[in-house]
Amino acid sequence: MNKIISKIITIKADCLPPKVSFIENAIKDKGFNPIRWAIVEVDKNILTISVSGYEI
Repeated sequence: MNKIISKIITIKADCLPPKVSFIENAIKDKGFNPIRWAIVEVDKNILTISVSGYEI
């Protein structure tokens, strides 16, 4: 069984507020299968997201 990993990632959003599907697809593009995530900071259109999940 894979370990659950927690990381902080940043993604660039084209429009605000972003859709959930956009965020989850961006997380998967970064190599994670998310279990849970939260936006922890927004700076203009850059989102800082705390992610917990499995590495793909």
